[in-house]
Amino acid sequence: MKIITFTARQLRDVENVIATELQGLTNELGESHLLLDFTNVECITSVELGTLVSLQKKMKASGGRLTLFNLNPQVFEIFTVTRLETLIGICR
Repeated sequence: MKIITFTARQLRDVENVIATELQGLTNELGESHLLLDFTNVECITSVELGTLVSLQKKMKASGGRLTLFNLNPQVFEIFTVTRLETLIGICR
């Protein structure tokens, strides 16, 4: 099991912060369980959602699991509106 906590950043609309923070940390996870801590994430962009979908596919293909936790209500709402909570595991 591996836990990654995202840092607080102000410029989420300019860059794919999630991809930047995950760079090099998700290689060769294999069948492990990856937990992403969203405590410091106040909003999420569509590009970042795409990054998480790609990561979910990568984890599933390797026999692993992806779970998101500590989502604030606004970020969780984005996952429910886009129906991504049916694809990606979210612990409330």
